[in-house]
Amino acid sequence: MNPNCFYRVYLLFREVYRHKNSMVNAIKGVFISCDIPMGQLIVNMNNSMPSSQRFIIHVLDSTHLFVLPHVEQMIRSAIAEFRNQNSYEKPT
Repeated sequence: MNPNCFYRVYLLFREVYRHKNSMVNAIKGVFISCDIPMGQLIVNMNNSMPSSQRFIIHVLDSTHLFVLPHVEQMIRSAIAEFRNQNSYEKPT
């Protein structure tokens, strides 16, 4: 995964500003841009957790996700582990 694929502290507006006096709900999170296999890995990680610990706020498309900020390092570690397990090492 490209190290520049995590963009910190973006705000996702959950409601459209409709009226002059209404409030807009915003959530602090991390925007992730990745390739499709890494996106699937993150979605599968999220789905394997209990509902109280799920971290994906919104799946924008197959290559863009918006997640809670406290899981960024966990996702990076899981991707690094996945890459290490699936890397070819030439036999010596």
